[in-house]
Amino acid sequence: MTAFRHLLAKSTENPDKPPEAATLKGHISQVIAAAEIIDHCLESSLKKMLPAEVSMEMWHEALFCAAWLHDIGKANDHFQTMLRNSKIRQGVRHEAISLIAIETVLKDWLEDFWDRYPVWFKAAILFSISGHHLKFPDNRKRNNIFKSDVIFLGKHPQMKDIMEIGKERLRLPFIPELRDQRYSLVIFDNMEVKELIRKIRRHYDLQFSAEVKLFIAMLKNSLMCADLAGSALPVRHINIEQWLPDLLQSVFKPDDLKQIITQRLGQGRLKKFQRQVAETGKSTVLVEAGCGAGKTLAAYGWAANKATSRKLFFCYPTTATASEGFSSYLYDPGFEALLVHSRVKIDYHLLKNIPHKSPAQREIQYLGLEAIDTWPATAVVCTAHTVLGMLQNTRRGIYAWPSLARAVFVFDEVHAFSDLLFSHLLRFLLIYKHAPVLLMTATLPEYRKKALLQICEQRGGMEIISGPEEREQAKRYILSRSKEEEAWELCRKVISSGGKVLWICNTVGQAMKIARLADSSGLPVQPYHSRYRYRDRLERQRTVIDGFLPHKPAMLAVTTQVAEMSLDMSADLLITEYAPVPNLIQRLGRLNRFEDQPDTLSKALFLRPENALPYARTGEEEQFWNGIETWLDQVADLQPKSQQDLSYAFIAGATVECRDWDIPYCDWIDDPWSSQTSKHAIMEPAYTVEIVREEDIHHRPMAEMVIPMPFPRDKNWAWQNQGRYLIAPAGAIHYDPFWGGEYAEELDFEII
Repeated sequence: MTAFRHLLAKSTENPDKPPEAATLKGHISQVIAAAEIIDHCLESSLKKMLPAEVSMEMWHEALFCAAWLHDIGKANDHFQTMLRNSKIRQGVRHEAISLIAIETVLKDWLEDFWDRYPVWFKAAILFSISGHHLKFPDNRKRNNIFKSDVIFLGKHPQMKDIMEIGKERLRLPFIPELRDQRYSLVIFDNMEVKELIRKIRRHYDLQFSAEVKLFIAMLKNSLMCADLAGSALPVRHINIEQWLPDLLQSVFKPDDLKQIITQRLGQGRLKKFQRQVAETGKSTVLVEAGCGAGKTLAAYGWAANKATSRKLFFCYPTTATASEGFSSYLYDPGFEALLVHSRVKIDYHLLKNIPHKSPAQREIQYLGLEAIDTWPATAVVCTAHTVLGMLQNTRRGIYAWPSLARAVFVFDEVHAFSDLLFSHLLRFLLIYKHAPVLLMTATLPEYRKKALLQICEQRGGMEIISGPEEREQAKRYILSRSKEEEAWELCRKVISSGGKVLWICNTVGQAMKIARLADSSGLPVQPYHSRYRYRDRLERQRTVIDGFLPHKPAMLAVTTQVAEMSLDMSADLLITEYAPVPNLIQRLGRLNRFEDQPDTLSKALFLRPENALPYARTGEEEQFWNGIETWLDQVADLQPKSQQDLSYAFIAGATVECRDWDIPYCDWIDDPWSSQTSKHAIMEPAYTVEIVREEDIHHRPMAEMVIPMPFPRDKNWAWQNQGRYLIAPAGAIHYDPFWGGEYAEELDFEII
């Protein structure tokens, strides 16, 4: 007689009278139901991604089988005891037991099923099952565990009921008499030498093609999403069959996105350049146009023609640009639109120009189901990391799979992607060959453009569309090198005439210095950089953007690189420190921005800073300065210049980089055997750490009070953590909502 009256999948108050959803059979049934709904909704999109040798019936059976067997390993005495006694520590994860049970207890019964399909088919299902929690292989230390062996409870009467679920659907023979099976946990401690594990892992040695690896990754994603729905919805008393289809079926109708264009233009029409982007027939398009050319509206025109019966992911390089793009274009769109990034809850709470969440989004938030918040959205505005993170097994990306699998994608400001993020974009383009993708930039270095062209040969080529000729060629700038004294003189002159001045520094320390000098001189200065509490940074950004509106009084905005991207503001004078040329061209996009054919020319002054931080390391500065000086030799001659002049000078003077991009190793697709979360980052190591001052620690939510600061340089610092945040002792950081944060003078820190 078994010690367990019921086989459980979830903990429950009364294990002897559990709700159906808490039982192993009930949970598996719910996951199968969710898998079949997801499968049905994605079918037309999945057809385009599956290998040519895979029929839809083969895919359907693979997903059903994975959902059916994914948790049978929970039928073991460690897991069942743990659910009934929270003090018990299990010695092995259930995913590993599932694999072993399939290869031993169920081996003969399932053999005919495996033989119907290619040899890799079985591996695909096993790897999906083992990886559906992103915690495989199970490398835990096995000290202080329940006991040193584990029993698979094959003889439990409810196991036969579970086997019946798959018998008819997969046309399996009569269910044999199942047996309990005891396994020593010693075999899990060295996965290379024990015969049983070697027998299972032999599937890893198969020579999987890229298409088969994609099949496995898609199967794992679909199973993880089905498991999430099958676990989360029943405990909230939600009927999966009734609720989930409506949630998943929201896609664009033919005229949905045209409303965005109408709202922006009124009775006007898209410009010729914007219509060219919108009407292109290519699946991959690079739009290379100067700032203010109307690329974003062109992108929505493109999406209006590409996204029917699909979804849209509009990807920006930063959280700030994502929020600004969302509020500017999707305030009241008439369809489900969602903003997604790491600080989105704060933005929805604090930003007045962020639209209210829809009823569907409020319901998901109320139910605590934010992991699936992209499922009902037809348009998702996010950071590029949200989408590309899936390649490295981030849960946010994987759980967005039902939306990502049938989406079109816009990646804005691709020149601003780090090399690491750009390499993941290249990999994404290789994998998502059938998804329409629009890339946008003001100026892209030739080596990056060459890499895109090479990658996109496998996508049917890439069309490059330049900005409107009349705007690109219009003279709008007078550029010159300058000394700081000359810059101050011209700055005061423009301010006294009621104009707007944008002064961009490369480091926070320099920006604070310039802003304080301006303040002491009585100039109407507004600083804006990264070293604010997050809630204050949002206010600072809005103050600067609104202050540059044409009817507002004179202003000097002193900023760092935060002003480079996607901020719709136009200065009368730009003063900027030397930076990489694409960054300088972006900065010039905030100057004389709004008119296609300006009546007057605006001045830009270039200041050479004392060092090349944060762009070049010691020893690399000479090459950095030479590249900028070469460009300035062509454009900073006090003669009228156009956006096209800036780009042509950059291309002509740029050192040709003959480099091969290292296409990154991606956990999601490159190693079917191993499934662990986020082993490889898609962001370079940061120079800052998220800090909360002890003075602010009691404010909730704490995320509003986070300040990105340089790592402490004092070797003796030993500050405490609270969650992901470092807590700065009282007095360690001087802070003002207007000026931002600075380390106390007695500490030895370097602000960059």
